[in-house]
Amino acid sequence: MKFLCLTSDTRHPVVEELRRQGQGVCVTADLVEAGAALGHGPVDVLVVDAADLTKGARWLDTLRTWARPEEPLVLGLAPAATDEALEPLLAAGVDEFLVEPFCAVQVRARRVLLERRVAARRQRRTSEAEARGELERLASIIQAQSDVAMAGFGLDELMRLLCERSRVLCGADGAAVALLEPAADEVNYLVATGSLAPFIGFRLKVEGSLTGTSLVRGEVMRTDDSEADVRVNVTALRQVGARSMICVPLWREGRPVGALNVTSRRPNAFDDRDVRTLELMAGMLGAAMGNAAEAQARQELMAQNTLALGALEESQELFASFMDNIPAVAFMKDEQGRRLWVNARYCRFFGYPPGTDLSQVADLDLMPPASAEQSRRDDEAVLASGRQSITESMIPAPDGAERHWLTYRFIVRERSGRRLLAGVAMDITDRKAMQAQLVVSDRLAAVGTLAAGVAHEINNPLAFVLSNLSFLSGELHALTRELPSGRVAELEEVLRDATDGAHRVRQIVRDLRTFSRGDDEVATAVNVQAVLESAITLARSELKQRARIVRDYREVPLVEGNEGRFGQVFLNLLINAAQAIPPGQPERHEVRLSLETAGDRVIIEVRDTGMGMPPAVRARIFDPFFTTKPVGEGTGLGLSICHGIVTGFGGDISVESEEGRGSTFRVSLPVVRRALEPPPRMPLVG
Repeated sequence: MKFLCLTSDTRHPVVEELRRQGQGVCVTADLVEAGAALGHGPVDVLVVDAADLTKGARWLDTLRTWARPEEPLVLGLAPAATDEALEPLLAAGVDEFLVEPFCAVQVRARRVLLERRVAARRQRRTSEAEARGELERLASIIQAQSDVAMAGFGLDELMRLLCERSRVLCGADGAAVALLEPAADEVNYLVATGSLAPFIGFRLKVEGSLTGTSLVRGEVMRTDDSEADVRVNVTALRQVGARSMICVPLWREGRPVGALNVTSRRPNAFDDRDVRTLELMAGMLGAAMGNAAEAQARQELMAQNTLALGALEESQELFASFMDNIPAVAFMKDEQGRRLWVNARYCRFFGYPPGTDLSQVADLDLMPPASAEQSRRDDEAVLASGRQSITESMIPAPDGAERHWLTYRFIVRERSGRRLLAGVAMDITDRKAMQAQLVVSDRLAAVGTLAAGVAHEINNPLAFVLSNLSFLSGELHALTRELPSGRVAELEEVLRDATDGAHRVRQIVRDLRTFSRGDDEVATAVNVQAVLESAITLARSELKQRARIVRDYREVPLVEGNEGRFGQVFLNLLINAAQAIPPGQPERHEVRLSLETAGDRVIIEVRDTGMGMPPAVRARIFDPFFTTKPVGEGTGLGLSICHGIVTGFGGDISVESEEGRGSTFRVSLPVVRRALEPPPRMPLVG
């Protein structure tokens, strides 16, 4: 250790003894020199004399602030073991003290105590830094999950997002997503970031490559030095400038269909934590591609929790610090179900300040009876069998919001032998929402495909109908002189009605095509009024038995967005407006549509005279899976999806409603940028 002694006696007995014991000792009586030594650090122990502290220790506090990288321990020297002699040292808050005469045994004993404290502090600092690093990595992965949930379902966008996140989390130079092309026995790198970005479209034979081996075996493959690894296609890795590489297969329908890779120019650049991180990112990417990776995600969660629990065994202080900051709720109960310990997040979830003693709080005080009973059964199952378990359950928040949990329960034992039930639960409500939205997205895609097919099939016979009606109209005019006048008028009216009906069918088919287009992510200039009219056509059957449609249109410019997406929004709003009005008296109710311009925005309002909403419902109307409809009649995703579509194109959607007085949904969309620019000035001629 390094000692800094504040004394003018360079032959001080404590200084001499510390040097005989092999310690590094610096002696100075000048506070400026002492401050400079502390600033250049590290100094482990500062040695001061009680006589120098009798007039106050403010200078000692100043010295402590100069220390780098952290404040040293302080060893005080007293002339006697009396209260008067020791009082300045105690007032200054020294860590240890020596009393004259300073014999070698005393000096050695104090030095050993100080060495242990310094070592313990360094170990604690190292452990805390490692825990912070793991927590930051875990937080980054969780943030990636949140970003995936908010990014929509464009596969290219998700691949780019997760590819880049994988590169950053693993500290890699490059990352890529490669998909298997079985017909060509090749993998094609569709997405690449970092140093691999120039190699998008790069193709590699499956045989003889690390990526191909990973896909064939369905295993994670890692090379720490490509130049010494016979499994690696050295030529290909030299071409992309890589020495270290991890390949993780992407699964779909029980088979590997691609791989997520990270590379580094340096050998030995990755470790087991990077492998685990990349497996998590590949699991998210595989789920976004439609595979069933839930079982793998559970196994990964078990591995993470097992690692976390292993780390907690190191020390009680690290245990509390770590568990209070993980993104999970954790608890320990005795066999009677009393909570002996819970972490801070557990307290906050149930509305208690961190550190609250919940040992006397019953399950029924925290959750509904059904949830409390399920939790009790799950606890008793582990206590009875002695085996760990993983269960999914729904335990609502105190405000009533549904929260879904994945809970890992296991048995721990105190030194006395008493069994305790421990548990760690992760909130998987984002994950549940993403799975449900994937199902809804698949259904919408199927409906769009069906609508496009129906429209195509109707158009062919409809063309014959319209053509024949036109032919009959011409023939009728040719026979006008041969038929009674009244008869001609009647036939003309019938032909007009038939022609109008056929044109109406053609318009409905065109509207169906609008809602079945596949370019949902493409932003173009959109005529909002035309999209509204298409939505009215498709919602007419819902509206006609409930309310009158009132149009209050003003001329507005084109907006920036997507015709099919906006059609989905307006159709949803119209159907919701219709369902808010009781059927049977359409003359007493109306659904009013208005269009106007406000600055560089176009405002669309859908106002109904229906039942309206109470404040509690209105506050949650755009939440995913929130619905007031009976079970089986609504998913609670319609308005949530509308909100995502509108905000995704730079717009806003809001609602005003009062119970018993109807609702108004207001959509604000940005005007096409070129429409905001002044028209070019024409050159003067003549």
